[in-house]
Formats: sequence, C-alpha cells, structure tokens
Amino acid sequence: MTNEDGRPKVLVVVAHPDHDSATWAIARALEQGIRSDGSATATTHDLVASGFDPVYGKADLAHHRGLSGLPADVGREQKLLETAEVTVVLFPVYWWSMPALAKGWFDRVFGAYDDVSHGSPSAVKELHLVALAGLGEPTFARHGYKTALTTQTMHGIADYSQIGDSSIEFLYDTESKDPGVHEQLIARGYEIGAEMARYAHRASDRVAV
Repeated sequence: MTNEDGRPKVLVVVAHPDHDSATWAIARALEQGIRSDGSATATTHDLVASGFDPVYGKADLAHHRGLSGLPADVGREQKLLETAEVTVVLFPVYWWSMPALAKGWFDRVFGAYDDVSHGSPSAVKELHLVALAGLGEPTFARHGYKTALTTQTMHGIADYSQIGDSSIEFLYDTESKDPGVHEQLIARGYEIGAEMARYAHRASDRVAV
C-alpha cells in the first residue's frame, strides 16, 4: 500500500527503552536513509512508548481457538503493518536472543495472522530484522549464536509466515567505547535505510503488476 502521494512506505519498529542507546541511534540513521532521496516514506514505531503488552494472554489464546475476536491492541498493530511495503524491526540482543518486547510482539501480532490465515501468505510483504549485538562477531560465530538467532527468526517467523522477502543483519560491538566503531554503525544504519527504500519500491511494483 502506497501513501496518498504515491510513495511506498517503510515501517521501522524499535524495541528498546532508551532513546540514547546505540539501537535508537542506528534506527534514526536508518530512517534518514529511507528518506534520503525522497522516493519513500518512513514511520518509526516505538514499541515501548506505544505501551504494547507483549504477554500472550487469555484473549490471544481465545482468538487462536476461534472463541473470540482479535484483541484490540493486536488489531492496531496489524493495521499499522498493513500500511507498509516493508517492515524493519530493530532490537538489541539479550541473552543471545531478542528481548521479550520484540518476541511478544511477534507472538501476538504475527501469531494472530496465523490464527485466521491457516497457511495463507502473510499480510506483511517484507520483513527485515536488524539485531544490535553488544559483543563482537567472533563471539557470536564461535558459539553459534548468530546461526541460532537467524534460524529462529528467518525460518521460525518469516518462512512460517510465508513472507517472501526477509533478512536479518547483525551489527556488532554496540557497547564499544571507540567513537569510530559507533560512526561505522551509524553509517551502516543509514545504508540499510537506503536499501529498505529500494525494497519498498520493489514491493510496490510487484503489487502494481
């Protein structure tokens, strides 16, 4: 779905409570990259500020079993997702996985799509994840954490939801004290944003055809 002015939209979902964090700095750079050439628009969705409850509760289970309607807060999240050609989710890596807020968002919002679709392709056209890791890449590679989280998200979420285009990118050393490292992270965030704008046009063109 394009905006009223005809430009495709990228939804940037951020799961981090601190706006002074590396996660948010990269998210802001990513949004700038999306808007850089004026061909696409960006909406940033702060999951913490939104007050979204990540706990999969009785209402979610009742909907899954066909006993009640869609929880209102889940419906609002789905409507927001459906306004965008591309969804990007940024989150810090906690305990070698995504934080509870991000995981619960997938549990409740993407899980509710499966409740009604029963194997049909997701309403989410493209899903791209950016995982912010405090440690360096060698640690993730040595212990298999990168492979584990990639499998969990790309196979367990994107493939299961039949999202045709998806990816996960890890940005490392976010807890580094070296300003140069942070400059590189910000620069990569901007580049990812520009890539997402191109992906949004690609998705929009597919729908138009």
